[in-house]
Amino acid sequence: MKPVEILGVHVDPTSGATVVLLGENELTTRVLPIFVGPVEAQAIAIGLQQLVLPRPGTHDLIVEVLEQLGARVTMVVVTELKDGTFYAELEISDPAKTHRVSVRPSDGFALATRAGVPVQVDTAVFDAASVEVVRTPDEPFEQEEIESIVDQFRDFLAETDPEGFSDPDPPSPPS
Repeated sequence: MKPVEILGVHVDPTSGATVVLLGENELTTRVLPIFVGPVEAQAIAIGLQQLVLPRPGTHDLIVEVLEQLGARVTMVVVTELKDGTFYAELEISDPAKTHRVSVRPSDGFALATRAGVPVQVDTAVFDAASVEVVRTPDEPFEQEEIESIVDQFRDFLAETDPEGFSDPDPPSPPS
């Protein structure tokens, strides 16, 4: 598994699509873009900014319910990329055991931002689908850079055989 950070939520100005950028925890040299819906992007952005709403949102409610039941979210893992769609699992621990639940990546990210838990990506998925970037730490993404990342990722998806992710030798990452 590859530990990542949620670098931000951005809007692609050419298409209006919202994208979450995941980056390596060390010096970010590769970014994994994941398209999400606008409502989901807003939920992730609220969590990233640690905003407290007057009434709890759905993700706040889930974290609170789990805590009241003696459980907690412990991790979010992006597990696979299949036919252009990312899949993820939410890890929930209670005193008796750890559970894995299928979750949309966007919901997992929104929960992770509220629970303060790590996000990881299957190494093969990250290696195959990430886009290389040249940047210094803590430097905000420029709009042109976001557009380039999104374009490279779209090209990658258009050229990739969906069966390639089951191969031990994944397709070459975009450069």
